[in-house]
Amino acid sequence: MFVKITSLATLPDYILLVGFADGEYKKFDVKPLIKKYPPFKALVETEGLYEQAKIDVGGYGIVWNDYLDLSADGVYEQGFSCKLPDNIEVYKQRILEQLVKVRKSAKLSQKQLEILSGIAQPCIARTEKGATDPNLTTLLKLLEPLGLTLSITQI
Repeated sequence: MFVKITSLATLPDYILLVGFADGEYKKFDVKPLIKKYPPFKALVETEGLYEQAKIDVGGYGIVWNDYLDLSADGVYEQGFSCKLPDNIEVYKQRILEQLVKVRKSAKLSQKQLEILSGIAQPCIARTEKGATDPNLTTLLKLLEPLGLTLSITQI
């Protein structure tokens, strides 16, 4: 099986929320790996290491450092399917539409936003098209030069 990871969030209790290119979302429990394989104990023993999980280049896995990684296939096959709220895509689309609208009204090209934000133009293009889910840092770096902020409100 060939799968590609497109989004990743570290949840409490060593649970990863992983989004895949086919639109599937899975929760993956890392605790059995921590108990079974000594190198994974570092996720508990090294403060902040677990939260540093990131998607490997190309989306083929999840990495923490040179010694700890998970394959996308393994996470997909052993993870538990979960459904995100239906309105998550609506919220995502609204954010992206607003980002594009403000960038264009500021008469900035994607290339100019790259210079101001430090985010590569191809990444900006994929984000604006909704082809990728930007991580929070990327989103904040894109918003700041446009004079925008991100806020959380209760619905």
